[in-house]
Amino acid sequence: MTVDRTAVIRRKPPEDVLDLRCDVCIVGSGAAGAAAAIEAGRLGRRVVLVDGAPAVGGQATGAIIDTFCGFYSVGPKPELLTYGIAEELVRDLTADGAMARIDGRRNTIILYYRNQALQRWIENALVGAGVQVLTGALVRKVEMEGRILRRVLATTRYGEVAIQANTFIDASGDAALAWAAGLSVQEPASETIYGSQNGIVSRVNVAALAAIGGPEEIKRRVVAKASSYGLERHDAFVYVLPDTDQLLVNMTHIATPLDPLGASRMVIEGHEQFDVAFAFLKAEFPDVFRDAIVDRYGQPGVRQTRWIKGRYQLTIGDVRAGTRFDDAVARCAWGVELHNKPSVVHWEGFPAGHVHYVPFRSMVHDDADNLLAAGRCIDADVLALSSVRVMGPCIAMGIAAAHAADIAGGDLVSQIDTRTLQQRIAANIGQASVGLTTP
Repeated sequence: MTVDRTAVIRRKPPEDVLDLRCDVCIVGSGAAGAAAAIEAGRLGRRVVLVDGAPAVGGQATGAIIDTFCGFYSVGPKPELLTYGIAEELVRDLTADGAMARIDGRRNTIILYYRNQALQRWIENALVGAGVQVLTGALVRKVEMEGRILRRVLATTRYGEVAIQANTFIDASGDAALAWAAGLSVQEPASETIYGSQNGIVSRVNVAALAAIGGPEEIKRRVVAKASSYGLERHDAFVYVLPDTDQLLVNMTHIATPLDPLGASRMVIEGHEQFDVAFAFLKAEFPDVFRDAIVDRYGQPGVRQTRWIKGRYQLTIGDVRAGTRFDDAVARCAWGVELHNKPSVVHWEGFPAGHVHYVPFRSMVHDDADNLLAAGRCIDADVLALSSVRVMGPCIAMGIAAAHAADIAGGDLVSQIDTRTLQQRIAANIGQASVGLTTP
């Protein structure tokens, strides 16, 4: 038998674990997690950022959302509500021609961004902040002592990793860290909150689309004819990517189960729904989509699944009243956007000048003293969460979590002085800024 002398035969050691130690361990690299990691790194903290995907960015890059919501106030003259990292994103991507404004929709400003540009911005910012990134890593176990998380054990295809930290931030979106730790989590009691399977269609005849009334005509036709084509969702968000022949298509509603087989099945079902939507476009608008192809499917877009049990639950009453909490750390004006029916979206907009807030205690887990949530797994009721889960306030929550961890140092983040925290993040709650980091 011939032996290949250019190869080395190895066997995995039985207890081969990579040990990492840091000040802050963050699980999830979407808008909230990436913001927390970048901000904490810039503050001089040792940060490990863990994500199960092969690249950072979470749904902001993986699900082909391509729009930022919740950055601005509502009304005739929208103003930026989240500063620091959010402000940098708008500045840098606009300067690079990778961001455009969609004015007037939902009575505010929505920002379109080029997916790859955002991906590289996040990666460069993480590297610049000295963050240690661990991708392709799934949390399988959390070791605790009383109310303190000590280590997160993650598995990758290249080996096991153990991360020891002073403060842990659950920015997974699904409360994956709290769930793995066996801590209290919450799920919708009696209804399904649907996600979306987005994708990009290319080779679109953009001139022909403009001639028939643009994306608004597609939306009108979906409302009128969705049922006859078997479309689950009877409304649509479609958007021509600037200076391209590509169309962002958001015309689906998919269930987002949390069991392993169900989560796998929803990927295939999402692709099937997208194909039905594409067939609708080709049949109803032959001049526009005659040569079009499905360029790519995004990862399943998940809206609301599981969230922590915090010290306080943000309620829809708080949101509607614009309650300004004494420990407020983020603000938002995005409406209530609840995807709880297959066919339609419940939307409740707010009048000009309305702002609502996220309290720090909704980010602090009630069962642990060194665990914060940031993003769409903070403690809020279903309706409140459907407003504050968008990217603007998620970034603000990530920034707040980073400063809270920095203030705590090696002590309990649940016990920090929230007035000190608010002084640092003052711009994000509508006060003069004194502490947001800059590049």
